[in-house]
Amino acid sequence: MKPILDKNQKTLYDIIEENGTIFKEKKVFTTDYIPESYKYRDMQLKKMAILSKGIREGLTPSNMILNGKTATGKTSSLLKFFELLEKRYENVITVLVNCQINRTEYKIYTKIYKKIFGIEISVGGLSTFNIYTRIMEYISKENKVLIVGLDDYDVIKSNKELNKTLYTLLRAYESFKNAKVSVIATTNNLETILTDSAVASTFHPSEVQFISYTQSQIKNILKERCRLGFYKGVINDKIIDDLVNYVYYKGDLRIAIKMLLNAGNNAESRNSVKIAKFDFK
Repeated sequence: MKPILDKNQKTLYDIIEENGTIFKEKKVFTTDYIPESYKYRDMQLKKMAILSKGIREGLTPSNMILNGKTATGKTSSLLKFFELLEKRYENVITVLVNCQINRTEYKIYTKIYKKIFGIEISVGGLSTFNIYTRIMEYISKENKVLIVGLDDYDVIKSNKELNKTLYTLLRAYESFKNAKVSVIATTNNLETILTDSAVASTFHPSEVQFISYTQSQIKNILKERCRLGFYKGVINDKIIDDLVNYVYYKGDLRIAIKMLLNAGNNAESRNSVKIAKFDFK
């Protein structure tokens, strides 16, 4: 059966593969995009680097908590930091785990396992203990430093599950000689984190504070995304200013980036070369 045609006799494949009128680089507006130049979070990245001194010699970085309100750049800063570490140091393995999705010790370890071995574990395929053992045996034998990023770690299923996960990660050296593991966690509410005394003494993280972006910073970030992601002239400054004002009071930069993506899709679907205000509806 032939693919469905539109009124211009284009197949669905033609529509998917053709160059659009709006986006120069669509990935700029996706949640996993990592900017080449990271604005307004250089001090946080610098502190994270200071806390990781000695990593080249195989020393484990300090455990950290990246603390700040929603959409203050914690996750993207951590992704950038991980990217820089793995690019420079062959002895480092970084894994970012979205705890909103992976809320149990088992699921967290399957994510780490997949990063190291490139294998997706089916549900019930291996026990948590077996997955954990294979991970720790590997990093011990290969002299790797494992840095686990627990994004939104305060939403892990329960305090018991959180304590168990942190404890097994950070005390791995007791059972596996030369196992080097550190944890960098992100949270938007430091007061919700409760750990038992044994875990607290082991984790003992250094805090990296992420303050909210100013209105001017939001504007500069969005203008840069538009410059990189849209063709020249696609969106005007007035629309960007209106978006900045709206999002600043919402307090969530990610909303603005998602809105730009949706507006671009709407404009492109009507074969326009410009984004209009009504494309945001």
